[in-house]
Parts: sequence; structure tokens; C-alpha cells
Amino acid sequence: MKLLLGFFIAFCSMANYHSIDSGQSFDSFRAPSNTPLLETKWKLLELSNILIPKNATQKEMYFILKSDSTVKGDGGCNSFSGNYGLGKDNKISFGEMIRTNLFCAGIDYERKFLNALSKADHYEIKGDTLSLKNQMIILAKFVAGSKQ
Repeated sequence: MKLLLGFFIAFCSMANYHSIDSGQSFDSFRAPSNTPLLETKWKLLELSNILIPKNATQKEMYFILKSDSTVKGDGGCNSFSGNYGLGKDNKISFGEMIRTNLFCAGIDYERKFLNALSKADHYEIKGDTLSLKNQMIILAKFVAGSKQ
């Protein structure tokens, strides 16, 4: 029993040493999320790991997943709406989007944004950041805005 207790204490000490040595606390290895996927305004930060420049579009680019399986948002030039579905293991899919048809200087960003939504098959939330992925490749990142 004393031998087992000794191994346990040594293991805990090594785990503590590793976390201090790496500059990360034990809590940083866990990624609990308090930010709900639904009813949160998700503001676009990145497309394909490229930051979206401030003022890239006339309006803020975002989407909101409603609890009735509808999505609404703004691509920067046009507002859009449609349906989405969720599945096991953070699966997500978006249906065809209906949108207004205005042209603005940031229309290319809007097209890439809507394309990322259409290709997304999984999501991940870490803290207040949502990543939409396709086969584990990050298509877009969002930061939580206000709860809707």
C-alpha cells in the first residue's frame, strides 16, 4: 500500500512539474465551454486561418443558430437565413441559404463566408471561440457576441 501511495505521489508531482515546466496550468489542458452554440451571435474572425480585416464589409459578419433549427445572419453585404442540423460528435450541416441580393465592396468575403457554412460538417467551441470545420480542417472561426 505504501509503495502504491508512493507511486501516486510521484506521479502527481511529475504531472505538476510538467504543467509548470510547460508554462501551462492543468486547467489549460481542459477546454470547457460556457458559451452555448445556440442563440449566440457568432461574429466572423477568420476564414481559412486568415483574419478578416476590420471594415472588410459594410456590416458585421455573423450568424445565429436559433433553437428551431433555423439560422440567420449577415454576410456583410446581405442578410441571410436558412436551416441547419446538428448530430452526434459535434456534427453540423447547413441547408441552402436565402439572402438578399445587394452588391458591396466586401462581397468576396461574404461569398467565402457562406461557402464555409455550406462546407462545414463539424464544429468545436473553446471558451468563446467557435470553429467550423470540414474533415478537421478549420474553415472559419467566430467569437461569441451577445446572447440573442
